Amino acid sequence: MPAPEPPGLHLPQDIFLDIFDGAPLRELVPGETVISAGERADQVFNIVSGVLRVCRTGTDGRRQVLSFLFPGNFVGLTATETYFFSVEAVTPARIACCPRRLLDERLAADRAAERAFLNMILRVVEDILDSVYSLGQRTASERLAVFLLYLRHWRRLTDNLANDNDPRLAEIDIPMSREDIADFLGLKKETVSRSFKELETRRLLLRRGNHQVRVLDLAALRELAGIRDFASPRRLSQSL
Repeated sequence: MPAPEPPGLHLPQDIFLDIFDGAPLRELVPGETVISAGERADQVFNIVSGVLRVCRTGTDGRRQVLSFLFPGNFVGLTATETYFFSVEAVTPARIACCPRRLLDERLAADRAAERAFLNMILRVVEDILDSVYSLGQRTASERLAVFLLYLRHWRRLTDNLANDNDPRLAEIDIPMSREDIADFLGLKKETVSRSFKELETRRLLLRRGNHQVRVLDLAALRELAGIRDFASPRRLSQSL
C-alpha cells in the first residue's frame, strides 16, 4: 500500500480529523459498499478523493439518495451502535479509515477537538435543513437547477477557489448517474433527462455528454433555483 496522503481538505477548525493522519487508506471502485445499514458502527472514514453516495432503501425496495460525499467529508457518524444508512462509491475513490474508538478517545481528551466536532455536527444539520428548503415545493427543472448549484459549490470547495466568479466554475462535472440524481431529487430518471434538455433549450447550460455541463447563465440558473447557492455558508477564506 502506498504511503498515506493528507486526508482531504478539512477546514482548520476540524482539528479532530487529525485522527486520520497516517491512517490506512482504502481504494474503492464504483459501486463498492463502504457502509451497510445495520452493520456495527465501529469505523469512521474521511474521503481523500472521489465521490460517494449516502442512501437508504425502504422495505418496498425504493431507494433514496440522502447526500453525496466529496473529498474532505467525514462519514460514519451515528448515535447508535449500528449504521442506519449505506455508503457506496460513485466513482473510483480513496478513503482513510479509523476505528471509532480513536475518535471517541480524541474527543474525550481534548475540549477543543470536542467543540470542533460539535461545530461539524451543526454544519451537517444546517446542510440537511438547507437541502429540505432548497428542494421542497419545486418543479423538476428547479430541482435540477438546485442540484447543479450544489455540484458547483462542492467544486469550489474541493478546488479551493476563493473567487465565486472563477471561470473554472462554469464547468460542472456530474460523476453520478441519472438514476442517482433522480433518487436524490425525488424524481424519475426520465424526468431528470427531460429537465436537462429543458435547461439547455433555455440556454442556461450546454451539455457535454452525460457527465459534464457548462453553465451559460449563472444568474438565470440561480433565479430558477430560487437560491444563490445550495449549501449553507462555508468559511472558504479560512480554508485557503
